[in-house]
Amino acid sequence: MDLNHVGKHCALKECNQLDFLPFRCGHCKRSFCLNHYKPEDHSCSEYKPPRPPVIAVCKDCKRSITQVGDESLEALFQRHFDSGECKKFKVTKPYCCSYIKKNGRPCKKREFDPIECKKCHKNFCIKHRHAEDHDCEALKKKATAPKASKVPARRTTCGTQARKKGSGTNVAHSRLVQMFSGVKAK
Repeated sequence: MDLNHVGKHCALKECNQLDFLPFRCGHCKRSFCLNHYKPEDHSCSEYKPPRPPVIAVCKDCKRSITQVGDESLEALFQRHFDSGECKKFKVTKPYCCSYIKKNGRPCKKREFDPIECKKCHKNFCIKHRHAEDHDCEALKKKATAPKASKVPARRTTCGTQARKKGSGTNVAHSRLVQMFSGVKAK
């Protein structure tokens, strides 16, 4: 059985192997075997290896900027300045913890990212961030506030309202009981 019409020969002159599932180079458009399908393996004349991107850091705002295409460094920084995203870098001071210890001295820990209590809206360090850990004033006010008189909840399921005459749930309940007990409804 002759299978020369199936598959293609490797385009590399030194190899010329018949391959039934040849690879086609995306650059030079020729067919190659498994051993020579990569551009480096067959010395592809059309292949240009991609340049690694240049990443520069702006000295003013400390942001990293990626080079686009064959852009020069001067053009890269000019594009960055013209975009309006470059603002002078501000060194932020760390936030002080608002917690006062039992001896009257403040907590000396400082955080660059403030952790605000959701109840009293003060900044705290990681150790004192929870309301229970810093004796939150909002919790104290809530505990000392007079308790409102509680109104008893209404019973809606099979309770007193369901047993009242003319109640829709009472009628539905009696129909269900009659259906399952075998008694016919009048």
